Amino acid sequence: MGALYEKESGGSFFQSFLKYSGIFMTVVYIVTGVIILIRGKEAFNIQDAYSLPLGSLLIAYGFFRGYKVFEKYFKN
Repeated sequence: MGALYEKESGGSFFQSFLKYSGIFMTVVYIVTGVIILIRGKEAFNIQDAYSLPLGSLLIAYGFFRGYKVFEKYFKN
């Protein structure tokens, strides 16, 4: 295929972009989940009954996404 899809050359700009955007989104999900857990009512106007499940779900998804990024780009 084209140069954007070559993995043998150490990756391309597109692959680097996907890797770093995956890392960025992992951090965003985890930080947002922590903020919702700690200050859900003040930061996002979320009721206390919903802040624990939503924050926990976001943190869990952030770790899952981080694992998938690690598995795809950093595991040899």
